[in-house]
Parts: sequence; structure tokens; C-alpha cells
Amino acid sequence: MKMETYIQDSSGINSLSGFSYQIKVFVYYMLTLSEGMQIEFETIEDVNIKKIKASEIDSYDDNFINKIVFNSSNIAIQVKRTSISEDTAFKVLLNWLLLESSNNIVTKYILFTDEEYKNRDIMFSKTAIEQFNKIIESTKNARATISKVKRIYEDKFEEFEKVYNSIQKKYEFISLEDIDQKIIEGCSILFRKAGVNEVVYFLRIKELMQHVTVQVMESINDKKPNICCYDKFITLVEDISNRITETITQPLYADFKKLHAVDINDSKVANSREYKQLLACRLPKLLLKQHLGFGAYYESLRYMYMESNRLGKIQNIEETTYENFENAKFSLKNKGLDQPYNRLEETKKLSNAHADNEQIRYGSGVYLTKDGIEDIQISWEDEENEKAEA
Repeated sequence: MKMETYIQDSSGINSLSGFSYQIKVFVYYMLTLSEGMQIEFETIEDVNIKKIKASEIDSYDDNFINKIVFNSSNIAIQVKRTSISEDTAFKVLLNWLLLESSNNIVTKYILFTDEEYKNRDIMFSKTAIEQFNKIIESTKNARATISKVKRIYEDKFEEFEKVYNSIQKKYEFISLEDIDQKIIEGCSILFRKAGVNEVVYFLRIKELMQHVTVQVMESINDKKPNICCYDKFITLVEDISNRITETITQPLYADFKKLHAVDINDSKVANSREYKQLLACRLPKLLLKQHLGFGAYYESLRYMYMESNRLGKIQNIEETTYENFENAKFSLKNKGLDQPYNRLEETKKLSNAHADNEQIRYGSGVYLTKDGIEDIQISWEDEENEKAEA
């Protein structure tokens, strides 16, 4: 078996660029939790967001707020990774006015932004009367946030001014430089940076980011707050540390599946050899996507093995998978049952001690049907049959 050359890209390992800024800030504060504390990611009430994708979270930043709760302390954090205009600051203020007038007792308000945008703190650049008049003069529909604030404070300037001044006293502006590096540093004790190699350390951080992303996405879609208490967070850290070590690499398949949905309408997918080979098995759409997901999961894991210089692990998994395929094919031919679907299923049934879970075992078989595989390429349908049908 020929193993391709892999050049490790340390900058790629260190980068968290694939994750939304909202998630990064949530994790940044999660790393500050101590016993008795909890952090919440909330979707503002009545916001209509359906089936959000991980890549879209930052596009809805007006609709989310983070909270850190500890005893009588309740910190509200609004995250903005954009240039903050007067209009942007006003929208944040409206959300805080609603919070301050509710039963929630907020002890601190934070506007959190990325230093990259060189934002100035303009949150309270206008006076209470200027903001009040802007709210009262609004003619937006009843569902708009400004209309909700208007209904609370209409003809009540003194009450509005009192709340406005209260928020200002509890307000902090944070413009943070290089949040990726801050997260990497913040994980050093939790993920035992000094005791493991660099690759394992960064894989643990990425696994944390991926899990939090999935949890937040599900809470957004369910319109429920995502709440992570200290005990739950430490349990998660321990689980990740046990699944990602120098000898074990098992990213959570359930999280990977939710973040990497297979789109069979994508021309790159539809034209791939692994898709065409699975198509020959006459799988229903659901199972076709499922098996392509197995293949993507294994391929992702394969790169992790490469980063960890565990090329022997890859060779053992793939060589065993190919041998399983050859054995399955021979057995099926002797029984007169050699069909594409049977090849797939019989190969999946055979054990592979080098694969750490079933999805890796199944995924390695799908991966080996790809174009460009030398010596051990798998075909659920033989090449001559493919050409004849074409």
C-alpha cells in the first residue's frame, strides 16, 4: 500500500477560523467558569430563526445574548464582530432596555467586539432624552424590538432615564485582540498542554469548539437557552481528554454528523466515485447520505492521524478494510450473490480491530472507493459494469 506524503501545517492546527465568532466568545467565557457558575447562550424571544447552519450564526448576532450567572451576579454579553455604528449600538441598547425592565436582575452589561474592527465605544454617545425621543417617534411594527421598548416607556421619560443611567453604570466595552490565541491559552490547564504533544492539545480544543457549536445550534433551533454549568463543562473536558490522547483519536461522530451534513445535490459530491459506487448499491437517499457521511468522518479522522504521525494506524485500518472486501467478494461469488449492495453489507460486517468505532470501520470502506486510491481501491460495482451502464 502506498501512503501519500503529508506535510504538517502547524498554522492550520492552531487556527480556529472555521468556528463562528459567537461560539468563540461563548467558549472564551466558558473557560472562566468556576464552581457554582454557569454560562448561557440565549436566543432573544420571538426571533424567527429556522434550522440555522453553523456558518450562519454570526449573521444573526443581534438575536443572541450570552449570560454568566453566579450567585447574585448576572452578566449580559452582546457580541459584535463588525464595525459598530450608532445604529448597531442602538439595537444593542434596545435589547438591554428590555432586559433591565424584565424580572432578570443584570449586574453587568458587556459589549464584546473584535479589536480587528478598531471600534470606538459609542454606546452612550447620545443622551437619555435623545434615545427616548428616537424610541417614542418610531413607527415600526408591533413585533419590532423598538416597539416593545416603546410600549414599556411611552410617556414615562423619568423611568426611562433611570433605567438608561442604570445600564450605563453597569456597562463595559471590551475590544479583544486575537480571541483564537486567548482560547488556546485558556485551555492550557484544562487540556494539559504541558503533558501532551501539540497536535493532541489542539485537537482537544477543536473537539470542544465543535461540541459547543452543535449544542448552541440545537438550542437556537429549539428556541431554548443553552446552559452550561461548571460541573457539566468539566465533565465535557474530561470526556474529550479521554477520547483524544496520543494513542486514541475519537472525535464524537454525532457532533461531526450534525456539522457536516452531506448535500448530494452538490455537483462535487454527485460526480464523485464514492457517490456513484454507493448509487450502484441502490441505497435509499437517507442511507446514501449516511454512508457518504461515514466516509467524510473517516477522511477527517485520517488527517488527524496524519497530523499525529500515526501513518501506521491508517495503513492497518485500510489494509484490513480492503482484505475484508476481498474476502466478502469471494464468499459472495461462491454463493452466487455477488451484487453491489451485498459487497457493501458483507464488508461492513467483517471486523477491523484497528478501527476504534463502527463509523470508522464503515467510513474506511467508503473512503477506499474514491478516485485516486492506489492498489487497494474498492468497488461495490466492478469497473466494467460501470462503463457498460454508462
